[in-house]
Amino acid sequence: MAFNFKKEYKEYYLPKNKPSIVDVPKMNYIAIRGKGNPNEENGDYQNALRLLYGVAYTIKMSYKGDHKIDGFFEYVVPPLEGF
Repeated sequence: MAFNFKKEYKEYYLPKNKPSIVDVPKMNYIAIRGKGNPNEENGDYQNALRLLYGVAYTIKMSYKGDHKIDGFFEYVVPPLEGF
């Protein structure tokens, strides 16, 4: 079964009733940094998101190909997070 970050790390994905400080352990992740109007058709923001999800799903499906990634495990692509 694929690893589901949202289910396994509920404390990071489900909001509490009251604000609190959460210590997030060191993790590997892919991210984009940028700016722009998310509603602008074919704008920088939308193009960056296409690339981000393209990379996430390419890695996710890589086990079906010939090239094997060291330390790879099947996973569910987590939801988009913004900071």
